Amino acid sequence: MTDDSKTSHPAGSDEGVHPAAKPFLWLDHPVTKAAPFWIFGIAALSLLVVEAFNPLHAVSKWDDVFGFYEIEGFVGFCLAVLAGWPLRRLLGRPENYYDQEGDHD
Repeated sequence: MTDDSKTSHPAGSDEGVHPAAKPFLWLDHPVTKAAPFWIFGIAALSLLVVEAFNPLHAVSKWDDVFGFYEIEGFVGFCLAVLAGWPLRRLLGRPENYYDQEGDHD
């Protein structure tokens, strides 16, 4: 059986799209979705190259490690993203939270 909840529209068709969403349809393009990955990747590699030619004045012993700031940023970003899973379990409400009937003042 096919899933009828997902209907495919021909390319360029605005059928079934809210008028306020039409100016933002370009955000759904695959190139637009991949752009941040490439932009930040190129920026990180550029900074790594700059670090190779511009010696930094280390404050601690870890600052002397080549690529320390790039590695630190990547690890910090990964920790921030991965922290969302346990936070969701800790702070999230059950899926049927708003469907529950009860005493509402």
